[in-house]
Amino acid sequence: MKKRICSLLLSVALLFGMLPTALAGYENFTIQATYTPGQFTDVADDAWYAENVRASYEYGLINGQSDTRFAPDSELTVAEAIKLAACLHSIYHTGSADFTESQPWYQTYVDYALENRILTAARSDYTQPASRAVFASVLAAALPEEALTEMNTVADGAIPDVSTSASYADAVYLLYRAGVLTGSDSAGSFRPTSTIRRSEAAAIVTRMADPSLRQTFTLSVSAELTSSEVFDRCIPAVFKLYSYDARGNVLSVGSGVVLSSDGDAVTCGHIANGVYRLVAEMYDGTKREVSIYDIDTTADISHIRVVGSGLAYLETSTDVQTGDTVYALGYPGGGAAKITSGKVTDPKNGDYLTTLIESTATVISGNSGGALVDAQGRLVGITVSSRSNGSPSYSVPVSVLETLEGSAALTPAQYTASHQPDASTCYAKLYPVPDFGAITGVPLLGSTKDRGTTCFYYRLSDLTGDGTAQLLQYYAALNHNTFYQFSDGAFTSSAGYLLSVKLVETTYQGQEVLGVFVSGIASQPIGGLVQAVDLSFAGNCS
Repeated sequence: MKKRICSLLLSVALLFGMLPTALAGYENFTIQATYTPGQFTDVADDAWYAENVRASYEYGLINGQSDTRFAPDSELTVAEAIKLAACLHSIYHTGSADFTESQPWYQTYVDYALENRILTAARSDYTQPASRAVFASVLAAALPEEALTEMNTVADGAIPDVSTSASYADAVYLLYRAGVLTGSDSAGSFRPTSTIRRSEAAAIVTRMADPSLRQTFTLSVSAELTSSEVFDRCIPAVFKLYSYDARGNVLSVGSGVVLSSDGDAVTCGHIANGVYRLVAEMYDGTKREVSIYDIDTTADISHIRVVGSGLAYLETSTDVQTGDTVYALGYPGGGAAKITSGKVTDPKNGDYLTTLIESTATVISGNSGGALVDAQGRLVGITVSSRSNGSPSYSVPVSVLETLEGSAALTPAQYTASHQPDASTCYAKLYPVPDFGAITGVPLLGSTKDRGTTCFYYRLSDLTGDGTAQLLQYYAALNHNTFYQFSDGAFTSSAGYLLSVKLVETTYQGQEVLGVFVSGIASQPIGGLVQAVDLSFAGNCS
């Protein structure tokens, strides 16, 4: 009997000895400081993150920005995110987070993160605000997977704005399923491109350190909505957008989409490029001033800000597949809001300056910058162009927003003043029309001038291959200098420059040439939806 008891005791001892290291690691997170209720005057006792601020302070993970101020709405930098991940990893595995000082201050944490595979490569954006996608990717690597066991059922594709093919998807789904992340709304949206705030970071790191703080929920793939349901849900976040010149003249009328309650928004580039003022007319009829963070003229998209707070906004998704039902919402013709439906025919059309979503949803002038949403009402693209009959139409994927820069929003006048076209790359006395030869390196054969039209000729034989690469290069330069193809054939300026540009295949001095024809125009028509550029030359003109 004594031998059997000893054997049982040994078995129990072995079982306890085999407890997961995850549980042992959590024992290393102990109270390091005393938190006094009301210690931070900017953290209300009933704030959703109040308990997490307390825990993060007591664990020594996130201190206040001063003795009395936590700054819950301030952004974290990438370096600060890496520091948090390094501290979590070190405490979990060693029981302490003692790091030597370095120059810059974050280098010691970066070195540790690289050594312990929290980072797979060095970065160049340490001092920049960390997006939620970056924060999740870094934090998910701070603890071993067995410490982030699944407690929630989250189906693949259930997070509305996180494509399962996104580079950060595995990390986000891991943290959702572990109860560390819960989403930003009832649909479970993650908002990967938004910056991470200190309040949110406090919630995430304390749920990493203390499993009892993790949240339980279930997230399933949403059912498809009807056209009227999509319209009712989405249209409050889609606005009419007016652009003006310095004299107060209307240059164009398009559309835009709100991405956050505090006015983060997006429109197409050709509505905002080179203008003096932008005004958003919301669905309820109120008008709001608009500022600009950044414009990508090649992708024809602009990251903007609508003045205001508590605004209706759309969740986003990067999960777009051939055959998906999509809806285009905007203000065609500058009139009432409308919705059209269609199917995705090519989610990655590579025929133009940037990869575009091609669909059969009809869009016409005035839809520029409007929303292309999926059957769950999530924004997947920004409508930028179409064929002359409105279909097929082309939209810039929302993922392109991640490539845009600009941490401070400028008035359109300020942005335009600091982004003037470079005169050295333009034709003499035809500013700001870009010089085809200067842009592409193709030598000028000759030029003529006839009744207000200046013609520049370039031998087709001097172009590379079929000339497509150099045409795209020149189209990008035209767009950068505010010239877009608002109607078939001619490029005109979104900024009101009274010039038009047309490219034609013709003959000059008995040779086959590409002609760049620059003409003066009496007045600038209001721009609308850019016509999809035909990569073949625009006709034959002698």
